[in-house]
Amino acid sequence: MEATSNYTPRMYRRIVFSAAQGVSFAEAAEALAELGELKLLPKRIWRAVQRIGEERVEECRAAAAKYEQLSLPARRQSPVEQVPRVACVQMDGGRFQKRERIAGETGSQRLAGEPDESDSATADDGFWREYKAGVLLSMVSQTHALDPCPELPATFVDPGKMREIAREIKGFTSESQVSVQADEEAGADFKERLGRPEMLVKSVVATSGDVAAFGPLLATAAYERGFHAAERKAFVADGSSTNWSVWRQYFAAYTPILDFVHALMYVYAGAMAGRAAHDGWLHYRDWAQWLWGGDVDRVLAALQQRQLELGVPDKKETGTPRAQVTSSLNYLTNQRERMKYQEYRQQGLPLTSSPIESTIKQINRRIKGTEKFWSDGADPMLHLVADRLSQTNVIDNFWSRRLDRLTQAASYHQAGQKTKRDLRPFR
Repeated sequence: MEATSNYTPRMYRRIVFSAAQGVSFAEAAEALAELGELKLLPKRIWRAVQRIGEERVEECRAAAAKYEQLSLPARRQSPVEQVPRVACVQMDGGRFQKRERIAGETGSQRLAGEPDESDSATADDGFWREYKAGVLLSMVSQTHALDPCPELPATFVDPGKMREIAREIKGFTSESQVSVQADEEAGADFKERLGRPEMLVKSVVATSGDVAAFGPLLATAAYERGFHAAERKAFVADGSSTNWSVWRQYFAAYTPILDFVHALMYVYAGAMAGRAAHDGWLHYRDWAQWLWGGDVDRVLAALQQRQLELGVPDKKETGTPRAQVTSSLNYLTNQRERMKYQEYRQQGLPLTSSPIESTIKQINRRIKGTEKFWSDGADPMLHLVADRLSQTNVIDNFWSRRLDRLTQAASYHQAGQKTKRDLRPFR
């Protein structure tokens, strides 16, 4: 037993797993009662999870601080023997609802940081906050003298399938409105393309902190897996400026790759803008093949010509064909150096950010919901959910370290008690 708790280390592990695996603390309580024969109120589960989650947060912060003290040459070294042949880092963001709740305002004494997952909670009780998440993928692939897949995959020249993808982003005018569904719906086709890298092991990092806190956590996680020492390494993300600020500061040695599906959606929107469906499709099909082949300048030239035909929109104009062309032109121009897709295929690098998109969905299952409101408890839970989604031995290592700390603390305590007894005066 732990001196400051009613739970054994094994009980703690079962509690944390159930809470991170399920969709709520109430569901975790049901699972523990049914499968673990451990009857606990959701509030007690939350307290236990909060304690362990805070320990993980502090561990990760300490590791990041230690990493940032390393010299640049030291950061490029691998602390592990096995360095991946291909290392890929991806990042994105999700949202959760947060509120500050005053104890007793509804007649209940809610602990600071305790989430409200009750049916009575409403959207008016909170506001949306963003969290950051990243995945680290070890991969294997071959390099190629020539493009192993020069033709655009069939998904992207199938009108029916493209309409399904486009339906998710209909009317978007900025990158923030591009649905993350696009990556996942199209991603299956990439599994069949020649030269596609094979994913081996995934690990996950997540925090409710800002980008200044997230960047060091992600870079540290990559360092700990030997990613910085890999010969081939890629950083894949959508066009968000936040993503590329992290790349510039922490992953500048990684090949920067704009998620292909996000780029393609802007090409599609620009080609279809102001045109009849058949005519727009013919233009899109050519532009998409140019994009796939890495001929970005040709795509930009076509968009510039289309802008001349439609005219330049007013500053506040949105939703019109000419505004959409401007949006596509600006987006692709800003990302021009990150769309060398033919070169990336020859290097055996990934082209899409579908792994981080699916990971965000998995995190949202636990964190996001119309009846979930968090305060300080979100960050500990995000760390624990990230651990659960990781395919490395991060969870086993944490519990092993924790048990060692507890054993050592107990030994010091017993030694101290013995010393006190030995020093008692004789009577």
